[in-house]
Amino acid sequence: MSHKTAPKPAHASGRSFTGSRSFQSRLLHAEQWRIALMMLCVCVMIAAWITRRAMGGLVASNDAMFVQALAVMGATLLLLSAAMFDTRRRIRAGSGLPWWRLLAGAAVDLGMPFGLLLLLHLHSPRGAHDALSAPVLLVVPIVIMLSVLRLRPVFSLALGVLAAGLHAALVMDTHRIGGTGAHELPLLYSYAVLLCLTGVAAGALAFFLRRYIREAVREAEAAERAGRELAAIEHELDIARDIQQGLLPKEPPHLAGFDIAGMARPAAQAGGDYYDWQPLPNGTLVVAIADVTGHGIGPALVMAVCRAYARATAPGSSDPADFLERINGLIVQDVVGGRFITMAVVVVGPDGSAEMVSAGHGPTFLYRASSGKTEQFGGNGLPLGVNDGEKYSPITRLHLEPGDALVLLTDGFMERSDGKGGMFGCARLADMIEANARHSAERLITEIDRAVTAFANGAPQGDDMTAVVIRRV
Repeated sequence: MSHKTAPKPAHASGRSFTGSRSFQSRLLHAEQWRIALMMLCVCVMIAAWITRRAMGGLVASNDAMFVQALAVMGATLLLLSAAMFDTRRRIRAGSGLPWWRLLAGAAVDLGMPFGLLLLLHLHSPRGAHDALSAPVLLVVPIVIMLSVLRLRPVFSLALGVLAAGLHAALVMDTHRIGGTGAHELPLLYSYAVLLCLTGVAAGALAFFLRRYIREAVREAEAAERAGRELAAIEHELDIARDIQQGLLPKEPPHLAGFDIAGMARPAAQAGGDYYDWQPLPNGTLVVAIADVTGHGIGPALVMAVCRAYARATAPGSSDPADFLERINGLIVQDVVGGRFITMAVVVVGPDGSAEMVSAGHGPTFLYRASSGKTEQFGGNGLPLGVNDGEKYSPITRLHLEPGDALVLLTDGFMERSDGKGGMFGCARLADMIEANARHSAERLITEIDRAVTAFANGAPQGDDMTAVVIRRV
């Protein structure tokens, strides 16, 4: 089975610029416009020729001249129509414009005006001299300038030189048969010179237009490559986000007498926050929340490493402080690049006991149902990954009564901006906790998140936002 490969850019495959698919596409569309303008020009000439006959013009009144000239223009119109059909077919097929088409088009374009000039040169009632400056001569510069749309400077120049040569040949033949005097030759040859200069001008214009198209094509190709690369990066980030979301808990933990919930919303596709819970053999539950500096794919990778260390370390740790110290030793050895992690760990017992230690993570909020007020605990100790051998203390020992709620948040909540420099802050968080602490843990997180989002008033989320609520029921 054969396999098709994606086309390479012209500069990468060794092909010329004019052979690239982008150039060929532009060339075909330009050719379509050129043919349309030539058809318009021929139609105007036919209308003018018929009008001259209707008004009694000497040349057009000659039946033989009228029919032969009309036949030349009509044949040209048919050939241009066929060329238009072929060009549109090539555009639909995505094929290029071969050289024979360019040469055939040039033959048709120059063949019509010089065919008419030759016809007038041989049979005009006014004589061969007047035929050299007939109105149809004005069509030749139009043909030369329209060749610019072929985007080939040498072709336009050659067309001008060829037109000059053809007119000069008519002048020479007219002089040979005695149709003009020697004193008129400089004037008549000046037409050929001007046609040659028109070819030079058309070639220069085609050169600059071609260079502009070249730059536009390169920019378009670069933008297309960048778009493909960006799409690939977005796809990889989507995969990273899905993997990261898969590492978060799928369902609330089962701990008698407790209602526990969590949420995480990264600021980008992947984030540096995480939360987790893990039951231990002694019946307690380890709940952790962490915040890696920054957000994006780098912190997400560090987060995954931290979660793996936490999962492996928790069962063998004697207390929360020992848990953090062992993770810190691993993080210091393995994580480089100035990344550090704040983390708060709570070991919850079914009797309502809770032991909490922070590695630079805070504040943590404790709602007391008995008073209806909220206490705050700051973040003690250095973040993980800063100092090997760091000792984490003190262990904060709490007892949660029915209705009490321990709320752990990352700083994305506190520091959420309203777009005008204001931050949501701890005071508003405490008020939201007190107003909604009687709801379920999941509902409490939802209400806090809703209030923070409303405060932002459409301002973009600048940091990852993660929350865990441990509520005694």
